[in-house]
Amino acid sequence: MSKEVTTNAAPRKKWLDELTLELRLNDFSGTAVGDALATVEEFLADSGQEPLEAFGTPREYASELAAESPKKAKESLRGIVTLGVTSLAVFLLFSSALTPWSQGEQLLIGGVQMACTALAAVLILLLPLYLTFMVRNFWTLLAIPFVGGALGILPAIFAPKVAGEALLVLSAGPVVLATSFLLIALSAVGTVMTLRTDSDAITNPLRPSPAVATVKARWFEILTQWLFPIIALFLLGLTAMINAVSP
Repeated sequence: MSKEVTTNAAPRKKWLDELTLELRLNDFSGTAVGDALATVEEFLADSGQEPLEAFGTPREYASELAAESPKKAKESLRGIVTLGVTSLAVFLLFSSALTPWSQGEQLLIGGVQMACTALAAVLILLLPLYLTFMVRNFWTLLAIPFVGGALGILPAIFAPKVAGEALLVLSAGPVVLATSFLLIALSAVGTVMTLRTDSDAITNPLRPSPAVATVKARWFEILTQWLFPIIALFLLGLTAMINAVSP
């Protein structure tokens, strides 16, 4: 391999990776992304040009391809977003009821708890409006753990101490039981939705994707549907362990 090829390989790969991202943001299917990448690679191999010189920036070229492609109705994200919001709300209710239940107390829900749950729901509902910006600017993803941590810590800090300060007073045991079943049911629904959706892996005609990679990707999609029940089970075990060692 010549020094020139080695020097140009990294910038070219970076350009192709950015093109892949931009095509996905323009709602290209995995097959369409693979075809576009293959076309670019074949042209560059024949012409000897660099991608920036031949096609411009990845965003410009993706926009050009999107303008030339026949318009298709975007797949609705309403079902996915609704499922995510519902799962989050149920999980927050489960985690709020876990400690009172373990201590034989009632679940007291105040204004801060309701506000944090509503804010989390709004942020998820509005996700399609700012997701593209966050994907293109990865530094914004640093805000996620801070926001998530705040939404988890604030309700605990400002939780009502007595029933008179709470907006809602619930028996913690039934809440834990009901939310546990709901988390499992919602994850099962998400799994069915995943299995009914065809895999949209990127298939480049020049580099056929191995079947093993496709299977691993599908299993990862299924695993993500069960994150809330897995975390809930972890919290349940952690709470039981803390109560066991407490005097």
